[in-house]
Amino acid sequence: MDFTLEQKKAIAIIKNYLNVVDNPTWTTEYIMDNYDFVVDQIIENSNAIKNLKPSAGILQARESNQSVTFKEGVEAWTITSDIASMLPKPFVKLFY
Repeated sequence: MDFTLEQKKAIAIIKNYLNVVDNPTWTTEYIMDNYDFVVDQIIENSNAIKNLKPSAGILQARESNQSVTFKEGVEAWTITSDIASMLPKPFVKLFY
């Protein structure tokens, strides 16, 4: 199955968040079979944020009498609280 670039980005974010990058169980196909709704939500959130916040590094934007303020740390392609609630808890890696 071919995945779009946006789906690949979302899957990489999920793998990093869950600490399963090297885990053979958590393949791209496994994530798409079980968490496709999370992948779609990450893409939807990212597109919405990019439309509102087109340039990285801008802290405040004002146009006429309208301004937009974002919560700290809200960026495109991040795990937000709504996304985290749809995923299992991240795995803890133990090193000896």
